[in-house]
Amino acid sequence: MSALIVSDTHGLVYEVKQTVERHRPEAIFHCGDFCIDKGREPFSSMRLVRGNCDTDRGVPLELTTHWHQLKIYQTHGHLYDVKSSLMKLHYRAEEVGANVVLFGHSHFPLCTEERGVLFLNPGSLQLPRGYDVPTYACLEQLAYDSDQVEVEVRFFNHHGEPVTDRGGRFTLRR
Repeated sequence: MSALIVSDTHGLVYEVKQTVERHRPEAIFHCGDFCIDKGREPFSSMRLVRGNCDTDRGVPLELTTHWHQLKIYQTHGHLYDVKSSLMKLHYRAEEVGANVVLFGHSHFPLCTEERGVLFLNPGSLQLPRGYDVPTYACLEQLAYDSDQVEVEVRFFNHHGEPVTDRGGRFTLRR
């Protein structure tokens, strides 16, 4: 089973529902700027963090989730200057012991591994920036042992078609 990662949907409902129904994921992570009532489907079944455009103070600015053998740190990114550098976000990942970091804010799809930590921005389903099409991502754990976890990240456009110039397989620390 995989996890679905979306971000920066800025009020979209129908397209988000389509995406969830298309993949039927085990877990859904939204990296902020959902800009809609968190109790509305499908948002009520997601792990949500608050973005700079979200107003519900009941939604946390960050979450840490254990999913299979992964420790996932999730935030929107605006508090970590992710449009400039991943350095502050990397420090936060070290503080919480995460091997996966999910974030948004830049609206740009990104997937990179640094020192055994995966940094994943699914892009935006609503307003892509610096990339041609709206995107989201799926994360799947493939294998693990006592020292590492192998994962695969696949990106898709808003129609569910694979985006082949993003994603890949990564070996992460455990």
